[in-house]
Amino acid sequence: ALINGSLRDPAGKDGVASLTLSMLLRGTKRREAKEFHRALDALGAEISLGKYKESMRIYGTVLADKLPEFMDLLDEAITEPAFAPEEFKKLKEQLHSSFMDELGSDDDIADRRFQEQLLWGNPYGRMTSGSLETLPNLQLEDLQAFHQTYFRQGDFIMGASGGFNKKFLERRLKELLAKLPGGSAGRLEAPAPVFKPSRNLLMLDKPGRTQGQIIVGAPGVSFEDKDYFSLLIANHVFGGGSFSARLMKEVREKRGWSYGAYSFYRSGRKPLYFAMQSTPSNKDTIPALNLMVELMEDYAKNGISKEEFAFAKKSLVNQSAFLQDTVRKRLDNKITEEVLKLPKGFYDKYRDRLMGLTHAQVQAAIKRKVDPSRLFTVILGDADALKSDIGTLKGYTKIWRRKFDEAPTDLSALNAMILSPAGKPRKEISKAKG
Repeated sequence: ALINGSLRDPAGKDGVASLTLSMLLRGTKRREAKEFHRALDALGAEISLGKYKESMRIYGTVLADKLPEFMDLLDEAITEPAFAPEEFKKLKEQLHSSFMDELGSDDDIADRRFQEQLLWGNPYGRMTSGSLETLPNLQLEDLQAFHQTYFRQGDFIMGASGGFNKKFLERRLKELLAKLPGGSAGRLEAPAPVFKPSRNLLMLDKPGRTQGQIIVGAPGVSFEDKDYFSLLIANHVFGGGSFSARLMKEVREKRGWSYGAYSFYRSGRKPLYFAMQSTPSNKDTIPALNLMVELMEDYAKNGISKEEFAFAKKSLVNQSAFLQDTVRKRLDNKITEEVLKLPKGFYDKYRDRLMGLTHAQVQAAIKRKVDPSRLFTVILGDADALKSDIGTLKGYTKIWRRKFDEAPTDLSALNAMILSPAGKPRKEISKAKG
């Protein structure tokens, strides 16, 4: 694993880290792409890639007796990528097609715009895959520069598991690293996202939609936060994916407004965000959003019951075994601990950390961390079909309306509709800052 990921993408060139990693498997200075993959297939081996904001990862699977030949291929890919212009062109064309397909997927584009706008101005808000807007800016030289700058001896974390000759592998990995530039580029410590003390809404207009994609964002929690495990239990009760969760019960079971309603945390070295999601029909979109926020307000104020706590704790303790049920997962967890600078044994002690929690600790964590006064919401749908219900929104201050395929931007510089405390439009157009 490389301890730098897409957080290192240059401004206006989102996707550089991701494309650099992809190009490692598109030919080396010794073999063209097809020849490289034929050699890999002949070994019965696989190489896959993991692309994240805080790391770039290369996974390999091979039979123990084929390890020497496999290491030769891995060495070539990491230290001698060809960066062939024709392969770069193909990769960009494939990405362009992928981004165009994404525009046709309501949930995908809503999720993308939610992250881009929620985290606007923060490196965490730039998508690891890049974007349709920044793809034309990427040049082959950008990838070569990323490789030269960040693929350094001191920036790799190596790990292996299974049946292999330890001395051979250690020697071979040292030989591989010795071919890379020395030293370390260091980790990029991006700032934690800042949530303003207000509720704001971005309406992404996609005419003809019969449903609204709702995503509500609020302050999150980092892996290292003392409340992290308490909030896992709390969120399992509130919206963590089971049919017994409050969001699912109220939105789907009782009212039939959406097939699903969920909540989750996105965490990293910094607290990223908490989110709620649902996909109601047009007539139920604003009522569903109001209900979700009301449920969050009650959750923040009253927490969860002892019975809910006991059920969620038992469920998560049972599920925790699946975090470490394969050799691949256990190895990846160790790498993640190093990449994110988590305490040693973070995943080994995962179950015990959950087991040791009390209802009082979870209640206190909810009081500290669940904040329904700081919300940023995205709705993707037919804005005209939803317009008549906007006045019934509860507690929202500003609304921006944009086309779903418009590039993300600084919303504070745009006109917004200002709502009165009762939710009624006060001004249709205002240079609203903030």
